[in-house]
This record gives sequence, structure tokens and C-alpha cells, in this order.
Amino acid sequence: MPNKHVTIKQVAESAGVSIQTVSRVLNNRPEVSPETRQRVQEIISNLGYHPFAFARGLASQRTYTLGLVASDFSDYWFSQVVTGAEIEAHEHSYFFMLGSTDGDPLEEPKFLRPLKQRHVEGFLFVRANRPNDLEHLRSLQKSGIPIVTTGFYLPLAEFGIVEVDNLAGGWKATQYLIELGHSQIAMITGPIDWKSVSDRTQGYVDALESAKITPNPDLIVHGENWLHRSGYEAAKELLKRNQAFTALFAQNDRIARGAINALKEAGLRVPQDVSVVGYDDIPEAEFSDPPLTTIRQPMQEVGKAATRLLIKMIEDSTATPQQILFDPELVIRSSCIQR
Repeated sequence: MPNKHVTIKQVAESAGVSIQTVSRVLNNRPEVSPETRQRVQEIISNLGYHPFAFARGLASQRTYTLGLVASDFSDYWFSQVVTGAEIEAHEHSYFFMLGSTDGDPLEEPKFLRPLKQRHVEGFLFVRANRPNDLEHLRSLQKSGIPIVTTGFYLPLAEFGIVEVDNLAGGWKATQYLIELGHSQIAMITGPIDWKSVSDRTQGYVDALESAKITPNPDLIVHGENWLHRSGYEAAKELLKRNQAFTALFAQNDRIARGAINALKEAGLRVPQDVSVVGYDDIPEAEFSDPPLTTIRQPMQEVGKAATRLLIKMIEDSTATPQQILFDPELVIRSSCIQR
């Protein structure tokens, strides 16, 4: 069993190098030959040495601490992004201090002062998809604190952004239904003030128009939120309009599952009468009745990429903020059939 109290001096003696050399390896400094670096890293691994963060910070005058402010830790999207972020931070010997806004982006600024007082070296915002409230982000960036945000995509923004291509996601969901022979395709959106909603909606419209299908506004219902009840009520509203549709694109899986319940209550079968595509690929999607065709978002990869970008900006003062856009994936299951 590795010794829990291995010291940096013991590592140095075992590797036949100075304590300063071990410190340079731990801090990924360039002044170490590849052969020496590898030998020290092997000794560190064999002895089970773990540097104390406090001592490491004293030596380098750094905290190796990051601030993470998320919209809602209970939501699957946010929890998976945060999980990926924490995994990546651990790989680089950083750790996060966390805060939640409970879905209200206007609450973000209240976390900035206490986290800055704890000398966090950068901020990751795992945000709702609202791009308008950015002044506090710009203020942080101007103060010299690197920031990265998720939840929306702004090309050429002044800070780092990591997001999934919602326009492509809306297109893929709708295009798949078109390829199955559907032309009367309804859609239930999420809250209309989210940028992801406008992007997924535009992807839906673009796919229809490219297939020479005129979008029917009466086949679009805007959900109040992202929950099952919203999908259930929106599907009931669709049915009240007496507009024929053979397929439904729901902008998240919970909405899709709620809508399926409403369709079944109305005597409609999924997929025999109505094919349904969801979005996100939450764990329940695979085990829905029927298993749900959906658009998968690489949520943990978003968190990992955002953290890598943030750490790069912290450790390299010449690094420029990047905007990274992941491609979503169509996952085909049993909730859709050929028309």
C-alpha cells in the first residue's frame, strides 16, 4: 500500500535529483530533461506521492483553485458538464469551488466577490442559454481573471466559450424525420428566451425549408420550461389545434416523454401514429416506452474542454480565448418509423 506520508524529499532521493527538480516536474516547468521528467514521474507514481495543495500554493504563489458557477446542479445537462469539468480539473491538480444560481443568471454576480476573495485563478460559468447578461463576464475578463462559459455560442467573443451546436441539432432531428417520409412535423420548444431554443428552432425551420416544406406555425408550441409537465401540456395544446401531424420534435427528452404521455392519453400510438424525436439523450431516454430516438449532446466533453481551455488561459498569458463548438449526434431508437 502506498505510504500516505511520502514527502517531496523522499521522491527526490529516490529519483537521484534535487527537491527543486521534483518541484519543477510537479509544476510542469520546462527546465527538466524528458528523461529526468519521466524518471521523477515514475517515482511519484510508485511511491504514491501527493503534494499538499497548500504547500504547492506557497511555493508557487498560486492557489490552483477555480470558481465554477452553474445554473442548476440538479439538471442533467448541468450536472454532467460539471462532472466533466471536475474530472479534467483533477487531472491537472486543480479543484473547483462551486456555486449555483438556481436557474437565475442575474444571481451570477453575487458569487464573484466571495470567490475572488478566495483567490480563484479563473472562472467557469455553466450557464443557462441566455446571451444577454454578459457585463459581469466582461468585467472579470478585463480585470485579468480568465473566464470560460458554456450554454451559448458567440463567434469571436472576447472570452472562451464551449457549447454544442444547437442549430445542427435541430437540423438533424428534423432532417431524420423528413428522411423517414414525414412532412407534417410538429415541434415543442423549451423556454423561448434561451438561445439554445432559438437555435434548435432555426435548425428545424432550415431543414423543413431545404426539403421544400413550408413551416406551419400552428405546429409549434413553446414550452414553459424543460420538465415533463411542460411537454405534456404542450402536446395537449397541439392536439386541441386540430392540425394533423405525423411526427414531433421535442427540444429535450423530458418534454418528449411528457408529450408521449399526452399522445397516448389521446389514443395515439408512438411511433405507429406519431414518431417522436427528443434531445439530450438523458439516461431515461433509452428506457422510455418506446425507447426514445434523440439528439445526444457530449455533456461531459463540454465540461472537460471548458476546463482545459480555462487552465490553458491561466497558465499561458499569451493564450487567446477560443470558441469551441461540439457536434451533436443522432441516436436512433424505436420511437420513429418510416411513414
